[in-house]
Amino acid sequence: MAAITMALTLQTDLTTQEAQQYRPGLRVELKQRPGVVDVIAEYDPMMVPPIWLVGDPQPRYPEELILLSEPLTDWFKSAINFQPEYPSCHLKNRPKQKVLV
Repeated sequence: MAAITMALTLQTDLTTQEAQQYRPGLRVELKQRPGVVDVIAEYDPMMVPPIWLVGDPQPRYPEELILLSEPLTDWFKSAINFQPEYPSCHLKNRPKQKVLV
């Protein structure tokens, strides 16, 4: 029983390490398509393969990817927290007019 528990703990540790290595926002390149840069959208350990890319509908295995740089967290934050700006209307400097009732 201890061997099974140890094996599960080892598997969990490996999955956690892989999830930290392939976290969302990292820029990657597919080994099949060198020069085409994509961004990791999600790492889901319950899926096989576990890595989803922003511009690719097919999930990928870690062996298929080359890590390029640090996460693009600003890109994700700006996409998620986008607030449109509307023009403001200022009525303070308008001349007063009589209203016909």
